[in-house]
Amino acid sequence: METPHTARAFDKDLAALAASIEAMGAFATAQFDDATHALLDRDRALAERVIEQDRRLDALRHDVSMAAAIVIAKRQPVASDLNEILTDLRAAEHLERVGDLAKNIAKRAMTVANHMYPEDVTARLEEFGNAASEQLRAALSAYAHCDAEQALSVRIRDETLDQLHTQLFRELVSRTAGDQANVIGFVHLLFCAKNIERIGDHATHIAEAAYLRATGHPPASERRRLDESSTISDDGDTGLPKL
Repeated sequence: METPHTARAFDKDLAALAASIEAMGAFATAQFDDATHALLDRDRALAERVIEQDRRLDALRHDVSMAAAIVIAKRQPVASDLNEILTDLRAAEHLERVGDLAKNIAKRAMTVANHMYPEDVTARLEEFGNAASEQLRAALSAYAHCDAEQALSVRIRDETLDQLHTQLFRELVSRTAGDQANVIGFVHLLFCAKNIERIGDHATHIAEAAYLRATGHPPASERRRLDESSTISDDGDTGLPKL
């Protein structure tokens, strides 16, 4: 648990780092939401904005790293204080990856902007994207408030994301077999779905970092992974690449 330090300046340094993580998290979440909307709405302009703004997230990540390095050099923290700073750095790394994955989705959104998909497919993709976005928000809330209970809840909900991804993967693969004219577009959606699933994984890692930050130790049990997409094989006729 967090405790006040004798040096108030040290507390301010740690608070500034936490605020930087919060700002980075808010921006990464917005990037992900915009990338998903660009994909679903076939919005090229929004996709271009997500790609362009990724540099801002990289800059925020750099600022967090520099700030952490300065705190370590100035304060020479040990034990729990050092672990807190290192945990912030890990959270920043996960958020940078969220931004990279959002940019990947945006790039594919531009590629498939002229494709039309069945409403049930887009509805399933929207449900999956919303679930991952909520997962990320909940993880960031747990991190900001050092809420161990919420962190564990996020960790458990990752199983639902795994199942949603497996279902969507099966659906998209089956569509490619019956709709050869749009097979390339469906392949792009498969990769977008995988990027969304990976964003959910990064959110879960942030939740695990939140639990560590709140309790001083990682969760006791291993996290179950229920995503079966990597074990699903097609019948050899779709020509799909393995994800």
